[in-house]
Amino acid sequence: MTSADGTRRMSIAVNLQRWNRLDSAQIPQPHPIDDALHSLIQLALHG
Repeated sequence: MTSADGTRRMSIAVNLQRWNRLDSAQIPQPHPIDDALHSLIQLALHG
């Protein structure tokens, strides 16, 4: 990923195993790691 202005770049490798549990409709439910990854991306690309 690269920031819009091109001054920041990052790369993330994530295991293909998903940690989200499915609800009764088979929809993945949020997991705390989703928020952690979002925060990491925001910090890395936006400071």
